[in-house]
Amino acid sequence: MFLYPLLLAGALALPLSSLAADAPALSFSPEQARSLGVRFEPIRPTERLEVAAHARVLLRPDAQAVLGAPYAGAVPRVLVAVGQQVRAGQAVAAFTSPQLYEAWRALQEAQSQSRLARQALERDKALYDDGIIAASRWQATQARAAEAAAMAQARRAELAASGVQLAGNEAQLLAPRAGVVTEVLVQPGARVDATAPLVRVADPKALELELLLGREVPLPTVGDRVRVDLRGAAGQVAGVAPVGDGSAGMRVRVALDRLGDLRLGESVTATLVLADGGNAKAGSRWRIAAAALVHWQGQTGVYLATDKGARFVPLTLEASDEAVAVLRGALPADARIAVTGIAALKGLQAGGQ
Repeated sequence: MFLYPLLLAGALALPLSSLAADAPALSFSPEQARSLGVRFEPIRPTERLEVAAHARVLLRPDAQAVLGAPYAGAVPRVLVAVGQQVRAGQAVAAFTSPQLYEAWRALQEAQSQSRLARQALERDKALYDDGIIAASRWQATQARAAEAAAMAQARRAELAASGVQLAGNEAQLLAPRAGVVTEVLVQPGARVDATAPLVRVADPKALELELLLGREVPLPTVGDRVRVDLRGAAGQVAGVAPVGDGSAGMRVRVALDRLGDLRLGESVTATLVLADGGNAKAGSRWRIAAAALVHWQGQTGVYLATDKGARFVPLTLEASDEAVAVLRGALPADARIAVTGIAALKGLQAGGQ
């Protein structure tokens, strides 16, 4: 059963010892209680609170990648289509760019220089070992070889980061990850600027939920469970952050350990299971029948059974629906509350005042 959150109705529940002035005890005999239809039942703290919330099905941040143009150039051919499965490193588009070929030329030059520097290093090492050249020349040769190797490594890293491979006379852009092509953002033959997005690839099974909670909902903690019962999915809270639009709402990210039949982009109703964190200052959570809930002079609470009758005890209302309410506050471990005859008790209290 879902409990739909209500605006918190006041401060935390007051200790029972401080209630005498605010809520005088109601005195009546067991026979009078029966005639008034008042019945008391014991209640116990509840360990969790279930809250219904709307959720969106999103991709995990690490589930998608965008292939962008490494340089300004043109895309003569697109080799994939939306919905196509691709593997990491698969060619997805042909690409031409003067800067690309200049980078390739610079790489070849740097590799040639590095190769010549290694040969000079080997030659001068033999000469130095034989005592033919001075130590200063040997050190200079070592420095030139290190610089040439570093330059070649930098050129290789530049081309590797561009996601381009040369296949014959054609350069091809490679898929950055395995997955499904979700968007093709360029038309064949189009000219593009550097870093322009061209193809988006995502893993359609790497899903998560995002819940947007208002300020009236108790704040979840990392590890609280979340269920989507109608879709067979479940997970746990992985992070909580403010929405950032001034609404005091919270964005809750849910990592799924069971996907069920969720689909990317849909909205679903999720059940957020809030565990009782054991906050001694705030008191325990109590699940009661909604009919036992008492509203009195702007406060929400229950009628607690005493030796001589009953006493109204204000508590904090956390959530409620037509059948069940959840409150938080301090009550005795053996507490018994009125579950019927609430109207009669309110009449007695009003008459006593």
